[in-house]
Amino acid sequence: MLTTLATALAALSTGWSTSDADSVTLDTRADTGLAIVQEEQEAQEAETLPPPETVEQSGRSEAVERARALEIFAAVETLEARFRQVNPDGSVNEGDIALSRPGRVRFAYDAPSPLLIVADGSTVAIADSALETVDRAPIRSTPLRWLLAPAEELESSGAIVEAGRYDNQLYVTLEDPEGEAEGRVTLVFADADPAAPANAVALNGWYAVDAMGSLTQVTLDDVRLGQRVDPRRFVLDDDMFSSRRRGRR
Repeated sequence: MLTTLATALAALSTGWSTSDADSVTLDTRADTGLAIVQEEQEAQEAETLPPPETVEQSGRSEAVERARALEIFAAVETLEARFRQVNPDGSVNEGDIALSRPGRVRFAYDAPSPLLIVADGSTVAIADSALETVDRAPIRSTPLRWLLAPAEELESSGAIVEAGRYDNQLYVTLEDPEGEAEGRVTLVFADADPAAPANAVALNGWYAVDAMGSLTQVTLDDVRLGQRVDPRRFVLDDDMFSSRRRGRR
């Protein structure tokens, strides 16, 4: 299950691995920026967002772009969308994402994928309906931390390591300066007008690169911002498969 999980959680973190069924570790060491993201994407020849060849500042300093990124993180509280995930091997998964910042996100994968990923504010739970298992890891140990963290944490931690523009989009690369959540994630925002209200800026998708330099990319479609999301969607019961197992006895 956790090999499949490597692909699943690459929806914001890549490279989960395990030595046994009860042990989950994150293996996402990557020292790479936007240029490497582009290189890996081209090597895979997959349909993806157009990554930047160069970061266009257009007269705006990187400090200004970082400030804009923090403004967006502070303003966007909820998001719902369809997602399309292109995996390192070229395979594709689709599904629905629901986000409620800070702390909570839900990735519901379409069949035939058996996976459901839910972050509840403290842990990330991965349910596999085929194996009838639920595994958990702390949010802080995965790059999901940076999608879900409050803006003030992003600012104080120094997690934003790169910010710039390309083709009317704002690219923001984040990594954990303490190395607890290893790897890099580049978020892509539709921000054609930097003067527009931050709460109207949609997330177009993101890139994640694992320890081997393999790229996973997620693009979002039909993005809906600012709508109430039922908090029950971010609850995942560890015993959700127990009744199914009892029924087979």
